[in-house]
Amino acid sequence: MNKLFLGSVALVALGLGTPAAFAAERAVPAYVPPPPPPPAYTWTGCYVGASAGSSSGNSQHFTTAGSIQTASGAPVPGGNITDSFNLSGFIGGGQIGCNWQWGAWVFGVEGDGSATNKEGQAFEVPLAPFLGAGRANWVSQTQERWLVTARGKLGWTVWDKTMVYATGGGAWAKIDASEFLIGNQIATGHQESNTRSGWTVGGGVEYALGYGWSAKGEFLYVKFDNFSTFTTGPFAVGGFSNIAPREVKLEDYIWRAGMNYKFY
Repeated sequence: MNKLFLGSVALVALGLGTPAAFAAERAVPAYVPPPPPPPAYTWTGCYVGASAGSSSGNSQHFTTAGSIQTASGAPVPGGNITDSFNLSGFIGGGQIGCNWQWGAWVFGVEGDGSATNKEGQAFEVPLAPFLGAGRANWVSQTQERWLVTARGKLGWTVWDKTMVYATGGGAWAKIDASEFLIGNQIATGHQESNTRSGWTVGGGVEYALGYGWSAKGEFLYVKFDNFSTFTTGPFAVGGFSNIAPREVKLEDYIWRAGMNYKFY
């Protein structure tokens, strides 16, 4: 009886000890830390890019005070040659700039140059001493040929790869002003080109696509000071006389999209 009891105890002890022995021999896997998170995107660097969009605006032509006279020879005060009229066209070109990121803020500078075919025209209003039919069917026109801006930028990174920004600076453009009589443009037409300076403000949003590329949408308002033109004759051809000199007003509204490539 005692022998049977002692044998049972030995078997139980052997059964309890065997798993512990196997566990001691089993290798414990080494700890592998999780991969580090990807580095946050930085806007710091220099880039080149291209953009295109729509350019609209408005213009108006005025007489220069004293530039024309009544039949009695009295100078006519400055007044409207046209009412305000709209301009529209396509704009496209390229840009280059650099950004510096500090925390969530991005500071940058950018210069861009674009060609545009924006233009608009309007019939002239009755004007002394050409009242009545004296200026009927005469048209004044404003055309913009190219636009260059140099701007500072202040951006805020809403999310890691999305930046909203405000921008502003100087602007320069080639502006053509012309006048002609409908149906007799060759004999009556006169045009002068001017390179004018102004200022611009606007804003936009830009998203980093990866591999150095980003896409953006942007709005700019551009204002040029009124300028004098029609200062180089001849202004009277075939018995028809253009109103000279004159003042021209012009402002732009630009909506465009573009892509940039960060090369440094």
